[in-house]
Amino acid sequence: MPGNFIERRIRWSGILVGAGLIIQMLTLLWTHPLAFVAFLLIGCPLVGAGILLYLYSLAAHGEAIERATEHPLQTPR
Repeated sequence: MPGNFIERRIRWSGILVGAGLIIQMLTLLWTHPLAFVAFLLIGCPLVGAGILLYLYSLAAHGEAIERATEHPLQTPR
């Protein structure tokens, strides 16, 4: 089940980055001061959230693998 969880997170991060890039491309076609505001306040946070979610999902998955590979019967030296 952890494999499905990380795949879902990576899919969501891709959707966020894609949506942010689409909004940024659309605002580049629009010549109005509000286009710049939409670029900064909508597009950039979506891309940033997608990147952060991707990095967090990789880091959280790496910690889960480390915990799963620990042997509970080993004693610390």
